[in-house]
Amino acid sequence: MKKILIYRFSAMGDVIMLLPVLKGLLAANKEVEIYLLTRKFLFPFFKDIENLHLIEADLKGKHKGVSGLFSLYKEIKEEVAPDIVIDLHQVLRSYLLNFFFRLSGLPVKSFDKGTKEKKQQVKSKRKKALPSTIDRYELAFENAGFNVERPNTPVLKQELDQALFEKLLDEADPQIKLVGIAPFAQHQQKVWGIDKVEQLISFSNENLKANFILFGGGKTEIDQLNSLAQKFSNVFVAAKHFKLDSEIGLIGELNAMISMDSANMHMAALCGIPTISIWGGTHSSLGFAPYMQPRENIIEYSGDKIACRPCSVYGNKKCIYNDVRCMKYVEVEQVYNQLKAILTKESN
Repeated sequence: MKKILIYRFSAMGDVIMLLPVLKGLLAANKEVEIYLLTRKFLFPFFKDIENLHLIEADLKGKHKGVSGLFSLYKEIKEEVAPDIVIDLHQVLRSYLLNFFFRLSGLPVKSFDKGTKEKKQQVKSKRKKALPSTIDRYELAFENAGFNVERPNTPVLKQELDQALFEKLLDEADPQIKLVGIAPFAQHQQKVWGIDKVEQLISFSNENLKANFILFGGGKTEIDQLNSLAQKFSNVFVAAKHFKLDSEIGLIGELNAMISMDSANMHMAALCGIPTISIWGGTHSSLGFAPYMQPRENIIEYSGDKIACRPCSVYGNKKCIYNDVRCMKYVEVEQVYNQLKAILTKESN
C-alpha cells in the first residue's frame, strides 16, 4: 500500500471540503492509504472511512513552535513512514513540516490556493466563478499522479442518536418537515442577523408546517438561540442535546438547511441536504460554494444599491458602511420562497 500524508488544519469549512476528494481518491486508488494530519475536533467528519487514518495536530500544545513541529515530523516519519506528502494548507507551519520531510528525501507536493486571483477578484468586484476549494484539492492530487472519482452526496453520514432526537423535539409533531437554520458565521460580514431569522420563522409559520432546529456553538450564540426558541413552540436548539460529534446525524434528518457562508453550510451540503446559503461580504464565486447545490439555493444581493461585494475573500474585512447592508438587502421573502420551493418539491 502506498501511504499518502496530507495536512490541512485550518478553518472547519476548509477541512470539511476535503471529504469528497479524499473519498474520491480512495475509490479510484485501491492501493492507497491516506494519513490525514488535522486538529482533533475535526476527526468526527472523517471517521469510519476505510484506509483513512487520522493524526492529531496539537498545534497549541505538544506540537507548538519549531521544536513541536519537529517532534511531530519525527513521530510521523517513524510511525507512519509515508511515501509522499501533500501540503493542502500552505502556511508557515506546513512549510516547516515540508522542509523536514524534504530533508529526509520524501517528495512533497502542494496545492494552489488561488490567493492572488481571489484578491484580484475582490479588488475588481468581478463575479467570475473561480475554481472551488474542492477543485483545487482534487487538482493537487492529480498533479501528484492520483486519480479522483468524486462521489455524489451524501458524502458525510452518521447514524442519528434517536434518544437525543426525541429529547430535542420533545412533544413536537415528528411527521412535519424539519428545517435547520445556522444563523452565525465566524465574521459579522457573513451574518444575516437573528432579527431576520425570527422574521423568517414567523412568516414561515403563517404559511408552512415545519419544525425549526437552530445550530450554533459557544455561550454567546447559544444564549441568542435559546432566546429565539422561547418565542416559538416549533423551534429547538440543537446544542441543548447534541454536540458536534453527533450533530452530523441530526443534520442528515433535515428536509432543508438555511445557513450563512459557514461550516454548517458545508456539513449540510455534504450530507446531501438541500441547503440554502445566504451570502453577504463574501461571494459564492470565490470558490467556497456548497458541494453539489443548485445555483438557485445560493442567495446573495446582486442589485445596484451597492457595488462593494465581495469586500473580502473570507468576510474578515470591516463593512465600509458599518451596517453590512449587503445582508440587509437579502429579503426574508426571498429566503422563504426558496425554502417553500424545496419543501414543496420534497412533498411531491
